[in-house]
Amino acid sequence: MKIKLLLFPLSLLFLQACNAVAPIFKSPTEQVFGFDFSEQVPQIPTGDRSAPTHLFVHKYPFYSDGTVTAVTYLNDSDGGSETFVLLILRPTDDGWKVIHHIDIDGDDQPSAKTGVTTIHFGTPLNVQKGDIFGHWQLEETGAIPLNDEDLFIEGLSFGKFGIRADDTEEGQFISNHGFSGGRDYFINITFQTSP
Repeated sequence: MKIKLLLFPLSLLFLQACNAVAPIFKSPTEQVFGFDFSEQVPQIPTGDRSAPTHLFVHKYPFYSDGTVTAVTYLNDSDGGSETFVLLILRPTDDGWKVIHHIDIDGDDQPSAKTGVTTIHFGTPLNVQKGDIFGHWQLEETGAIPLNDEDLFIEGLSFGKFGIRADDTEEGQFISNHGFSGGRDYFINITFQTSP
């Protein structure tokens, strides 16, 4: 009986000694930025049908410095496989500076008409507090389903026509004039802060 009574205090002392020696590591926090499309049905499941050279800016600013590790989007319902460019944008007085330009080739290979695609980046993208993201498409048809400005839920995505491929390269400036819309694009990115 005495041995049983001693086991509990000895166990506590052993655990405290282990905690004193072992370092405590906090894992990085991970959060999704962008439209929360879980359990949502897009008004336009095929993606944009007539939006060549459009830039869509998604106004979901990061709350701190960190990294972007992945992009996730709902597959569009058409049979094609479109490409788009993911951009990380840093706000300036009259627009945004392009911080990162990532080509997303063949949005759903093999072509998928349902489900979700997640693309993890081999190298995380450094971002600063206040940065936002966007996507640009060269082609007429878009890869990402959406709700248009008449039926939006959050309405934090705005578009502009006539953005050239050169305008989307890293270091370029994009004016914030001429954007319109207020849509929901079924896309978001994974953001991670350091401990």
